[in-house]
Amino acid sequence: MSLDADVVVIGAGPAGCAAAIRLVAAGYNVIALERKDREDGEDITSGEVLVVPTQNECAQLGVNFEGDWVLDRITGFRNVYPDLSWTYHPIPTPTCPAQVDRGGFNAALRRRLVEVGGRLIWNARVTDLEFRGDAAIAITAGRSRHSARMLIDAGGRYAPSLRALNLKSEDPEFSQIGVAVFFNSFDGTPLNTWDRHLYGMRGAMISGSRIKPGLYRYILEADLAEKQTDRLGAIEFYESVARNHDRWLYERVMREPRVGRQWSMAPLGYRVSAVARDRLLLVGDAAGYLSPITGQGNEFALRTGRLAAIAADNALRSGDLSASAFASYIEGRRYEVERQVDYVRAQLRILRDRAALLRASRDDEYRASVFGPYGIPATERGSLA
Repeated sequence: MSLDADVVVIGAGPAGCAAAIRLVAAGYNVIALERKDREDGEDITSGEVLVVPTQNECAQLGVNFEGDWVLDRITGFRNVYPDLSWTYHPIPTPTCPAQVDRGGFNAALRRRLVEVGGRLIWNARVTDLEFRGDAAIAITAGRSRHSARMLIDAGGRYAPSLRALNLKSEDPEFSQIGVAVFFNSFDGTPLNTWDRHLYGMRGAMISGSRIKPGLYRYILEADLAEKQTDRLGAIEFYESVARNHDRWLYERVMREPRVGRQWSMAPLGYRVSAVARDRLLLVGDAAGYLSPITGQGNEFALRTGRLAAIAADNALRSGDLSASAFASYIEGRRYEVERQVDYVRAQLRILRDRAALLRASRDDEYRASVFGPYGIPATERGSLA
């Protein structure tokens, strides 16, 4: 059959663009299908922090980390412990993490895709997949069919591959809820600082910072089972965690003026049983998700997009598009991403251990051992009590 492209990429977010840009640059005919019908405009609701490795991945794609979508830089972080003591940790690098407008970030990636010669089709929500001996086909809600030698599914947590192939399952250890609340001001939040309030109960942490002048975001992450046990609405649960564990934060949550649309999401984490099938690779959140408490969600997306492009290039050149031909993707993902995910899992376990957090508040060596990169030496100490 006559094919529309060498590769069809489902989703033109960070993971999809990271793969598509590289494959176009390597000489392949690539179509990226984006479910939205246009750029979003400003989008600061999802809590995007781009850490330094993410910025490096952008540079490899030719995306300059500049423009009005780059907001407050983060030059340090503050850990607040269960007894409300705190330690402050400056980030020892000339390049710092930054808050970003996710809409502008996505737009920058898509502009780069078009600049290198990729084809971007808007309003193309993929609802079904079809696989034949010589082709893979993405079928949209409007019944358009886009055929290629292979597909890369970067469709996020609701990626069509997950549904069509029944690949998604719950994460039994980390079934969490996330609730974000936005404020015009938040008295006492250090500027250019990611502020993490750690409780050692319910797997709960409330963290946030200023995004830009006049806009602050604080996000609760906690065990979903606890919220269901309390039988509270999402915002009421958020307020109850602050009230029960953190009077300093609770006073401000209830006093400071709220703004914009609050949101909640549950469950945050899930597993995916296979990230490679014949003529198919899954990247980004489509390949599994774990609460990125270290700000590495976009980093994982861009890394998996890069690894998928390399594996797809090798498979297309060899003419072998079977699942086994994508072994380099699975191995590269295990080396670059899964060991980082293991680190995030360890961090989430610490959030359940009040005694460990209290020890970390006063024992620098122990804190470095349990927090890894976030255990860098403290330059200031204090208490919010």
